[in-house]
Amino acid sequence: MLSPYRVVDLTDERGVLAGQMLADLGADVIQVEPPGGSTGRGVAPFFADRAQESIYWAAYTRGKRGVTCNLEDPRGRDLLFGLLETADFLIESSDVGRMAALGLSYESLHERFPRLIYTSISAFGQTGPKADYVGSDLAIWAAGTPLLMTGDDDRPPIRVSQPQSWGHASGDAAGGSMLALHARHQTGRGQHVDVSAQVSAAQATLGQVLAYQLGAVEPERFGGGVKIRGQGIRGTADVLDGHIVLMMAPGPAVGHFANHAIKWLVDSGAAEPALLEEDMVTYADRAAVGQADPELFPRIQHLMRDRVARTTKQEMLQVSIDYDLLLAPVLTLVDLGESRQLEHREFWNEIEHADGRRVTYPGPPLKILVDDQPFGHNRRPPPELGQHNVEVYGEVGLSEAQIQQLRSEGVL
Repeated sequence: MLSPYRVVDLTDERGVLAGQMLADLGADVIQVEPPGGSTGRGVAPFFADRAQESIYWAAYTRGKRGVTCNLEDPRGRDLLFGLLETADFLIESSDVGRMAALGLSYESLHERFPRLIYTSISAFGQTGPKADYVGSDLAIWAAGTPLLMTGDDDRPPIRVSQPQSWGHASGDAAGGSMLALHARHQTGRGQHVDVSAQVSAAQATLGQVLAYQLGAVEPERFGGGVKIRGQGIRGTADVLDGHIVLMMAPGPAVGHFANHAIKWLVDSGAAEPALLEEDMVTYADRAAVGQADPELFPRIQHLMRDRVARTTKQEMLQVSIDYDLLLAPVLTLVDLGESRQLEHREFWNEIEHADGRRVTYPGPPLKILVDDQPFGHNRRPPPELGQHNVEVYGEVGLSEAQIQQLRSEGVL
């Protein structure tokens, strides 16, 4: 889909996913690292038998070619200019102001390469009172408000265990770059795509952010579930071999699913038949005006949690299908790796590394049909440090001897 286009990717761990998404769509993505390697190569987890090799970096650089370039050296910047002569995109995630200090700001490069799409990923955006702040994943999650809703209501908020804010920003950067490409088709000129990770995090919980703007009741934190009219409704439950997500709540939106759950409780002998007379669609409204026992639904929740604790994830999945429940097993990494659904979707793909190892990677999250045939995703393995120096710099006119000389002088 993007095979005619070239991406010069200057990102570190904060934005490396953006270029990988474009690589999955067929773009020629060149990952540019300092001669000593990107800081992203130090991000855990690491391969079990290779303690210094980052799985994080490998996952987000597969599909790319890799070169080294010292942008602090004028000769390194000249090499970058050579790459940009044939590039359509530049993506960077450096601290705000660093690219300008190197003479590589959007304004400088746009004058020289007017068709270049220049995408910047930063914690708080390129402008504003916090533009020069450095943001960790935790700080961005807090600044975007998702952190407010994470954790139990009887203690302070907790961080999302798996870092996500830069992933959201990278996804927005890839999408924004494609919008800029569309604009270039119309105007013939490149754009500056300015992505704020804070805004990306806020957009991820837009329903909560809009509550203030629209005068709605502010959402309340309640770990593992939701609160409705002050009543906590747990969304997770323990089973014999792990956990399930189970949404069982009163109200017009999902109350009928709670009715189905009660039917299963009765059929399985875990609840008295009299409960079938209770309508969970109208229960909340009736309880609010004293026409229903406010302790009834908490008791039903207790019965449900006690009953599912004696089952397995697979058994509860079948119950969900049979009784039409809002329920899903919480998969482990082993479950995910052995998923028949993902196997059918050809999600897992084995890629051979430069050293001959064969490693299984996830494929792109979408399927694209071209002339009714699946579009094959990029199967290039993650590059070793400087692996494609000779290949890529050769394409811009350098001889192998010149490349070796620049490497010996610390430029590559």
